[in-house]
Amino acid sequence: MEDNSKTKLSVVFVCTGNTCRSPMAEFLFKDYLREKKRSGDFAVSSAGLEAGKGDVMMPQADEALNILGVKHSADRKARVFTVKMSLESDLIIGMTDEHAARTGSDNAVSYTELIGRPIADPYGMSTDVYLNCAAQMRTAFDKILEIADEMLAAKRAES
Repeated sequence: MEDNSKTKLSVVFVCTGNTCRSPMAEFLFKDYLREKKRSGDFAVSSAGLEAGKGDVMMPQADEALNILGVKHSADRKARVFTVKMSLESDLIIGMTDEHAARTGSDNAVSYTELIGRPIADPYGMSTDVYLNCAAQMRTAFDKILEIADEMLAAKRAES
């Protein structure tokens, strides 16, 4: 029998521009997984449906993550969500129902489905608004991990 414990689940957070919400969610979820000692089970990333290639994270998102003590890269470049990502991602988390729907994936869920409301776009707002977004995002992480664990178990059973 093959050792499938190295099999990882690909989780992608998606928003519009990949400079505010989705990169924050990516880094927050990676931090959450580190705390749970589960980083090795997942490949976590983010992308934007209308991202400007090469755009960097908004300063307020960077500041919010710094305040929260979350390890991240402020100069990370925005990534455009592609059809290839849609096909290769195991679990896609959209900030809104529209984001989830526009990925074209059956494996996409929205924050509305997870916590009963979307994550509003903080673009151009204060760091406090970004901190509020981060707090909202975190409320879904236990549920996301539960869904991801079911998917990971099924993926490992297949391999």
